[in-house]
This record gives sequence, structure tokens and C-alpha cells, in this order.
Amino acid sequence: MNTRVGEGFQQEVSEMYEKTNGKNAEHQISILDENEETMARLDMQVELWRRSHEEDSNLNLIPSSNPDGANHWKLGSADSRVTPHVHRLEMKYTSNQLFRNFDMRLREYLAYHHPAFSVRPEDNIEIEPCKVIYVEYASKVDWKSAKDILRCNPWFHGHPRYDSILYTADDDPMAMGQLDLVFRCHLPRHKSIDLAMIQSYRTSSWNPKTRTDCPVREKSAAPMFIALEHLTRGALLCPIFGASREVFYVVDCVDEDMFLRVNYID
Repeated sequence: MNTRVGEGFQQEVSEMYEKTNGKNAEHQISILDENEETMARLDMQVELWRRSHEEDSNLNLIPSSNPDGANHWKLGSADSRVTPHVHRLEMKYTSNQLFRNFDMRLREYLAYHHPAFSVRPEDNIEIEPCKVIYVEYASKVDWKSAKDILRCNPWFHGHPRYDSILYTADDDPMAMGQLDLVFRCHLPRHKSIDLAMIQSYRTSSWNPKTRTDCPVREKSAAPMFIALEHLTRGALLCPIFGASREVFYVVDCVDEDMFLRVNYID
């Protein structure tokens, strides 16, 4: 049986009292206790952030597809084995219309955008799906290097997660899309290229009843391929509830860099 109930609390209060000037000590002690609680919560959040980044950095990264390693992105969390044939991917996602005619569309994309690879109809194409992209970009705020971690995972902590991206395109100064598949494409003659299949967000004709301009986007039903060399950074879009169709707000207040990019501020 302990007869010294509250001894720990008394010691804590005594230490706090020593930090006061002895006048109106109760009020000063309450302020000190509030400050210490705030600092403890901040320390806890910093520790959680550090642990989450350690978990991200521990993901298995696959070697760069560029021999000199100069890519501004890295792929991680690859599937355990390389898909032997692209046709098998279509069979795996038979219920998903986005993967319909995947092999044919991929070959057409490679023939049009990357003719130097010289992929012939009889050549087998192998793909290595990945669930995370680490992309580095130059911030428009101070031109320092920044990093985004983008997920393309059908089962991320119990829920599907398909992040959105900002990428460069000739027909849209603020091209955006949702990641549907991220993969390394292994081609004949020991060549490879990192690609993503996305659903692009196009400018919508639907306008919200707001006092200020709001960038609104619609998701394209037809998927498309892009090379990850055109990837800029991640983006956040929010569905607009109550609209007559599926439209999204572009959230420009994620950080300062995104605000400058969305509003075309140099």
C-alpha cells in the first residue's frame, strides 16, 4: 500500500513553482503546464512524422531506368515479380474497363511517342507495376528541391489510393491526371521506360456559383499513357458535391508552390 499518494504530481508542481516569481503562482503554473503540454504534443507529432518518413524510405526502390541515374523520380514498392506478358494484366483486371485493350494501346503509344525503341508486333513486353513514386521538383517559392510521395495502390492501409498528379503537356498549361497504374516497361534489347496510365482532368464547362474564379476539372473516361519524365509533382482535387456531373475543384492551398502553379504566378 502506498501512503504517498500524489507524490509525483507534487514534485512536478514544486518544480514549476521554482520557475515562478512567487506571485500569483497558481496562474503562472497553469501557463507553464499548458506550454509543456503543447511542446509534448508537438514533439509527438514530429516523432510520428519522422517515423512515417522512415517507413516511406524503407520501401524497396527499384534501380533507375536511366543508366546515369539522373531521373527526378524513383519507383518503389514494386510487385514481387515482373508480369510475363501484358495480356495477363488485362486478364487480371477483366472487370476494369480502364485496362481494356491495354496491350494494343501500350504498343500504339510506344510506336508513336517512342519510335526509337522499335517495338515489333511479335516482341513481348514485360511490365513491373509499382505502388509508389518519389518525385523531386524545384519549388516555385524559393527554387529549392522539394519531394512528393505519390501512391497508386489498390490496397493502401485497407483502402484504395490513387493520387493525382501535375504533368507537362503541349495542349494544357496545367495538365492534371489521376494515377491508375504506375509501371516500368521492359522492352526488347534490354531497354526500359517508366510510364503511368492516367485519367486526365480536363477543363470543365461547368461553372460553380462562386464570387471568385475556381479552377474546375472533369475526369476523362478514356485512360492515357504518359512517360514519368513529364511528371511535375502531386496535385489535390476535391469532388464538388451537388453538381449535375462529376467535377472537381483544384485545391491550390496545399502549399505555396501549388498556389503559384495553379494561379500562373511566376
